[in-house]
Amino acid sequence: MNEADITTPAAVETATRPSTRRFIGGVTGPLALALVLFAIAGIFLGVNLAKLRQSFAYVEHTNEVLRNINAAERQLLTAESGERGFLLTGDASYLTSYTRARDDLPKVLVILRELTADNPAQIARLGELRANIDARLAEFAEVVALGPNHLQQALAILTAARSRRLTPLIEGKLGEMREAELALLDERQRNVDRFAVLATVSTGAMVILALLCAAIGAYLLERRRTVAQLQVANEELARSASDLGNREAHLQAILDTVPDAMIIIDERGLIQSFSATAEALFGYKADEIAGKNVRVLMPSPHREQHDSYLGRYLATGERRIIGIGRVVVGQRKDDTTFPMELAVGEVQLSGRRQFIGFVRDLSQRQERERLLHEVQSELLHMSRLSTMGEMASALAHELNQPLSAMTNYLRGSRRLLQGISDPKAAMIGDALGKAADQSLRAGAVIQRLREFVARGETDRRVESVRRIIEETIALALAGAGQQAVQVDMMLDPAVDLVVVDRVQIQQVLLNLLRNAIEAMHDSERREILISTAPSDDGMLAVSVIDTGPGVAADVTSRLFQPFVTTKAQGMGIGLSLSRTIIEAHGGQIAAEPNPQGGTIFRFTLRAVVADEVEPAS
Repeated sequence: MNEADITTPAAVETATRPSTRRFIGGVTGPLALALVLFAIAGIFLGVNLAKLRQSFAYVEHTNEVLRNINAAERQLLTAESGERGFLLTGDASYLTSYTRARDDLPKVLVILRELTADNPAQIARLGELRANIDARLAEFAEVVALGPNHLQQALAILTAARSRRLTPLIEGKLGEMREAELALLDERQRNVDRFAVLATVSTGAMVILALLCAAIGAYLLERRRTVAQLQVANEELARSASDLGNREAHLQAILDTVPDAMIIIDERGLIQSFSATAEALFGYKADEIAGKNVRVLMPSPHREQHDSYLGRYLATGERRIIGIGRVVVGQRKDDTTFPMELAVGEVQLSGRRQFIGFVRDLSQRQERERLLHEVQSELLHMSRLSTMGEMASALAHELNQPLSAMTNYLRGSRRLLQGISDPKAAMIGDALGKAADQSLRAGAVIQRLREFVARGETDRRVESVRRIIEETIALALAGAGQQAVQVDMMLDPAVDLVVVDRVQIQQVLLNLLRNAIEAMHDSERREILISTAPSDDGMLAVSVIDTGPGVAADVTSRLFQPFVTTKAQGMGIGLSLSRTIIEAHGGQIAAEPNPQGGTIFRFTLRAVVADEVEPAS
């Protein structure tokens, strides 16, 4: 066999392309002809059908003319019968039929004139007919006017009318019109029959030819499908030659883009593949570390013990990390160590056992956990301080009332003593005055304390609502215990920045989330939705929606007052404190029933657009 005997898939494809194009042209010809014939048959049929419809319309028009000719004849006879009946009997009922026929006859003549407007001969006959009918109706009118009381005169009119022979003339003209319309009807019926036969024969011939062409095209199309299948088989053969290279490129693309570091080693622990993420994580280049033992990525004492771990697994099959995963310590090229999560899988490739390790750096996660713990501690501390401040404000408000009353009583008692001449009265009055002064001093001290609590300094900055919500959810779920609570977010990306004291707003959100979790303790559905949306006057509305049992209507109006609670162990301070914080930020907080069950807590904060934020210098 020489090189000329070898036919590659590309050569087969190149050789078949001209014949394929010729074959496709041979297929499309009959199919196109079939479509053209179908189109011509459809057009021809449509034209013939239009002519048929026109012929049927002509036939119907002729029938309408005949019906009106007969109607004119009937109306004339009815009028004459009514006239004779009234003349002979004097019965007024004959006049009714006479009058109706006399009035309807001109209308029928008008319709006949409209229907025969395109026929000059019929128009001429109709003109003569109209003159005779008018004369005949005039005779009827004279006879009816004379009536039975002047019978002889009426009979004289009838005798004179008989000599004028108007009735035979009218009947003759109606007969001529009827014969002309019948002749026209016969001609039009012949046209209808001729068009029907022509349409049937021509359309049938066109359809037969189109079906024949379609059958030829279908046969050629089946052959084309067979050729196409052969062409596809040739293409598959050509593609199979490059599959190995594509797979290698695919694997390399995975190694370059996988988010976790991926390392492949063989049974001896030698590194076969090293992903781009692994290069960034450990500081080694793939070509630099390829072929080295994977223990170079481990600190002591794991470095010295790794080969024994691998040997024990190969000998016993005992899994301590393969297929399980665990948190271990890795070592970079610069000898620094870091915590990492390692998952190892086993695979057989070409009869060789290999191990694929996926490494995830846990440094950032541990840092986030540390920051989360700090935020939680800061929130707890702020919550205690805010609770104490709220209680101090409430106590100041409550103590001011009795102190004011005490001062009034003391001053009143002093005035009562002024009218007594007892020498001790002056001493008692002086003591009462000093007591009133001390009560006023105590009230002033409490008032200053209350003003300090009410106008406490806060650290307000431009913050991201998304970040505040995400951190608070983590805190709330961390304290939710074993309760299976689903928390979803639906945040509007158009409004995200607000001017707030981050810790205080997190305290409000944390309080609302914990209340929702406690309220859903016995609910079948435990879902919380946190959403944000723009509100009026440049505000941002934050909603916390739960699926709990809801709040009673009589409690909703007092829900944000101090010491009002629906919980058995609650103090009634959390929502009151939340209202104080939100109002101090210039917003409002309210609660309303959730139509799907539960409660919706919504508060507003001042939103900041991106243009208002000063760029960092």
